[in-house]
Amino acid sequence: MFERFKKSSDGFTLMEIIVAMIVVGILSAGGLMVYNGLIGSSNVTAAVQSITKIESAVNSYIQVNGGSIIPPPGVSLPYAMQEDNLLPASWTVSGNDVTPPNPGFIEGYVISANSNPGQYTYIIGINAPQMTNAQALNICNSLENSISGVSASGNAVFNIGGGQTCLSDLFNGNAADANNSAFQGNLTFTFN
Repeated sequence: MFERFKKSSDGFTLMEIIVAMIVVGILSAGGLMVYNGLIGSSNVTAAVQSITKIESAVNSYIQVNGGSIIPPPGVSLPYAMQEDNLLPASWTVSGNDVTPPNPGFIEGYVISANSNPGQYTYIIGINAPQMTNAQALNICNSLENSISGVSASGNAVFNIGGGQTCLSDLFNGNAADANNSAFQGNLTFTFN
């Protein structure tokens, strides 16, 4: 009577192996999703930290140069900042383009001053071809308190504040568009 409850020492049945494979597959897929989410989040954090460091360097340049953001004639703002040791010497400066030695997610930055008399604004742009819509929105949201405007791919600059947010400016307020599809273009932030 108890013979049917005895364990067989012949190994696993085909059904047990299939169930085990399904469980391993589900766990692997979940782990991959978590891993990709962490990578995306770390890319956003690194981008925000770099932009904040560049913002600090520009503000230091303004302080060092008696409140003026305008570089000497014939010199780009990034080059003048590098000459004042505000940007690392290891970064490549070409005109307004700045490339760190290990660019990673952000391939390069653009730093330039507004040359209109009486206006002391500057822009910091990022070139990140692998950026998703969700990452673009997260970067913009993280900077929202320190920027006065945002532009995507050279389009008109949208002002931040007075009811305007990164979501309303970049995606017309449609949160569904801020998904993981590829962001088309580059982001440019205006600072005062």
